Amino acid sequence: MTDYITISDNKYPVRELRLREYEVEVRISNESLYGILYDADGNYTSREAQLIDELVFTYVPDGLLADGTDEDIEQYIYDHLEW
Repeated sequence: MTDYITISDNKYPVRELRLREYEVEVRISNESLYGILYDADGNYTSREAQLIDELVFTYVPDGLLADGTDEDIEQYIYDHLEW
């Protein structure tokens, strides 16, 4: 199921995903959302940005979130996160 976060009249998808290997549900979003939560120095752009980021487990490429299967996204997460 995909929900949306609205910031400055722009909608960013947030999707629930079950990581089967760890048996946990996480929220993921796209890199576009990540790009507006942080400034060029890597700091949050606002308190609201920090609160949103704390709800999201990780960010994946926009196209992958829009068109990828749960399995595709899960594999991307395993391949790209440092555990």
